[in-house]
Amino acid sequence: MSNFKHNNEQLNTMIEQGKAMEAFELFYAENITMQENETEPRVGKYFNREQCGGFVEAFPDLKLKVLSVAYGENLSIQEVLFDYTNEQSEKIIYPEVAVRHWENGLIVKEKFYYAT
Repeated sequence: MSNFKHNNEQLNTMIEQGKAMEAFELFYAENITMQENETEPRVGKYFNREQCGGFVEAFPDLKLKVLSVAYGENLSIQEVLFDYTNEQSEKIIYPEVAVRHWENGLIVKEKFYYAT
C-alpha cells in the first residue's frame, strides 16, 4: 500500500475518533487548498485550520463516520456521514464526499461535495 493510502486510513480513523484537528496537523500540507462545493477555495494551512477548527468547536457532539473509500493515482475519495446538533437544537445528519489530492504523503487539495 502506498504512503498516501496508509496516511488516508490513519486520517479517517482519527476523524472517527474525534481527533479531526490532530489529524489536520499531521496530514495537511502548508499550501493546502480546500473548497466547499463551488465556493471560492481557501488557500493555506493557517486559514483552513481556523475554518475547520471553528466548525469542530461549534458542535461539541459532532460525530463523523467514514462510509466508503476509493483510491486513484495520488487521490482518495471518501464518503463521510456527519451527525451533530445545530445551534437551534436540531439533529443534523448528512453525507459528504471529500476528494483529496496527495503529494509526498500530505493532502495538497481537498474538495467537499454535499447538499446545501
